[in-house]
Amino acid sequence: MMEKLLLNLTRAMKAGTPSERKIAKYLIEHLDELPFETAQTLAAKLGLSPMTVGRFLRSLGYRQFSDIRADLRHAEEAAGADQPTIADSGQRQSNPFSHLLSQQIQAIQTAFDMTTQPIWHVAMNEIAVAADVFLATSPEGLGAGRHFHGRLLEYRGHVHYLGSDSAAYVALWDFEPTQTLLVIMDCGGSLMPLQRLSATARKAGYRTLLITTRFYEWGPESADICLAMPQAQNGGQGLLQLVSLMEFTLCALGVNADETGTTRMKNLNGLKRSLRG
Repeated sequence: MMEKLLLNLTRAMKAGTPSERKIAKYLIEHLDELPFETAQTLAAKLGLSPMTVGRFLRSLGYRQFSDIRADLRHAEEAAGADQPTIADSGQRQSNPFSHLLSQQIQAIQTAFDMTTQPIWHVAMNEIAVAADVFLATSPEGLGAGRHFHGRLLEYRGHVHYLGSDSAAYVALWDFEPTQTLLVIMDCGGSLMPLQRLSATARKAGYRTLLITTRFYEWGPESADICLAMPQAQNGGQGLLQLVSLMEFTLCALGVNADETGTTRMKNLNGLKRSLRG
């Protein structure tokens, strides 16, 4: 069913109406977000009416988004059982893309489950109210950390990126500890620099928020707040879990933004449009 969905979306992008092409393009580019969409949310994002989105879904053979979610769950279950077997007619190979999709959906679902926990709301409040937010990552998360830093600046000011360079950590000590939050993203690799940074910052009175899939490596006293997710069986999915959690964080900050934050996002979006010409 997943292959059929992708085929139909591709056809719609080539031969559909302008609205259909717009919807199809978004669905293909945001396949991992479909389990959390509705016709209303998609319509709002694309500037279309829910009725237009509904008609498009029906043209694909779906009554509503819950039917797509059911297909995604089915694809995940089927991928787990889709291993190479030897049949009477010859060798049947598994679909590697279905297996990859299954892993990605599972990683995103893990991050989504975190958003239902009370500690999540505590962490979001800390990010929102801190006067200054610093972000430190392990070397393996350098790219993801820079991306998160740039996106976080769209939602609030006074966000600083420390990266994984111990020399840059010095900048943290120029700020008032009681008004500053240090966010540590454990993206794999050596933990010692980040562990020492966290311990030193806490000793100096800074608030610390740890995001990790390897909590067993840190211990309960490693940070003031910890968003700990189970370690993925496939190590590569650990980073995807963290990236997914970042996106949920940005979404939460956007939804709960006050008037100042809403104005900031509006102005920055206007600046982006003007720069694109």
